[in-house]
Amino acid sequence: MRRFLPVVLLAIAAVRSAAAGELTMTEAIESALANNLAVQSAAERTQGAAERARQARGYRLPQLDLSEIYSYTNNPAEVFAFQLNQERFSFEDFVTTDPNTPDPLSTFITRLELMLPIYTGGQLGTRVDQADHMATAEELRWQHAQQQVAFDTVTAFTNLAKAREQVGLLTTARATTARHVELASSYAGQGLILQAEVLKAQVFLAEMDELLVQAENGARLAEAALNFTIGADQNIPRELAPLEPPPATPGELEDWRMAAVERRRDLEAARRELEAGRLEEKTAKPWYLPEVAASARYDLYDDTVFGSHGGSGSVMAFARLDLYSGGRESAGREAARHDAAAWGYDVRRFEEGVKLEVQQAWHDLRTAEARLATAANSLQAAREALRVREHRFTQGLDKMIDLLDAETAAREAELRELVARYDVSLSSYRLLFTSGANLTPPTEESP
Repeated sequence: MRRFLPVVLLAIAAVRSAAAGELTMTEAIESALANNLAVQSAAERTQGAAERARQARGYRLPQLDLSEIYSYTNNPAEVFAFQLNQERFSFEDFVTTDPNTPDPLSTFITRLELMLPIYTGGQLGTRVDQADHMATAEELRWQHAQQQVAFDTVTAFTNLAKAREQVGLLTTARATTARHVELASSYAGQGLILQAEVLKAQVFLAEMDELLVQAENGARLAEAALNFTIGADQNIPRELAPLEPPPATPGELEDWRMAAVERRRDLEAARRELEAGRLEEKTAKPWYLPEVAASARYDLYDDTVFGSHGGSGSVMAFARLDLYSGGRESAGREAARHDAAAWGYDVRRFEEGVKLEVQQAWHDLRTAEARLATAANSLQAAREALRVREHRFTQGLDKMIDLLDAETAAREAELRELVARYDVSLSSYRLLFTSGANLTPPTEESP
């Protein structure tokens, strides 16, 4: 299937237009990737997840703290201890005063302390693995957001091109109708046709004016939609470079479905989140696994802030064993196991949904291709019928209503062919997008 799906979609890499101011589809995609708020939001979330992974790894490292503590006390034991720590203890004062009622003592302690986790029953390592999975998932979602924005840009670009071509078709059709109205008015003046037929033609011309206004408004809206998608001011006028032919999409449906399951970045992100969820059960460690840590500290004591009249240090190691916690740990493990199982079902459902999405896109493309072939034949026949009717009308053999009917048929055939042609292009890109193909230029980097 890899031969069917381009790693980089070169079909949309349009040649830079020589005409100044023309926007190519590739330029539109590049602008969207740089300015679209959805991409920027996903990039920020990716950065945040990467920092959380770095934060999780930091818990494995020693923690070094510097603190300043102040104590003012007349507690006999504390006064005695602080005098020793300040190295201001006087045995003479001790025996000549009542040690049970000492004067209040001020003590400043400057403490440098190092804490090192040695063993946590696998909790730290599991949390690091979870954070790495979540960081990878967010990066995959950022990449999928890029593909989504690229596809949205292709859609907006194509819709604008279609809307403007529709305006062109209706403008031409309106000019043809206006010419026929003038011809009918001339014939009516010569008494060759009834004035009622001229009125019918004028009504038809008014309908064409209405359709043209609607098409022009639709084109303006499509232009604003393209600017919105690429992150630009919606009022900027755009001149589009010619639309490239639709990309080739060979291969059978099952090939596309399997490729989508393998390549879809949002699906892979869900799988990474599932792996992170499965690790949650390991974080609730069994009761028989201890937590072991070590610490070292050095204290400076004085009666002034940051003083160093006395000093002492200590090194400690300690272990903790959770003998009974009311069943919290076992309940946590069971809850994590059930949550992971539920998420596993969600991922399987996601996979089936992706396959269905690809199947719909594949059938939509084949349907659009068939419609285009039929519409092209119908358009050729409708144009020939209009030519014949116009000739017969000038010969006085057909009525105005026959000519107007032929005009309507030709206009509708032109619009059907236009819609089918653009549907083939959009359906091709949609199949590529839903199957996980890359729609962005080959400069993708992690944020």
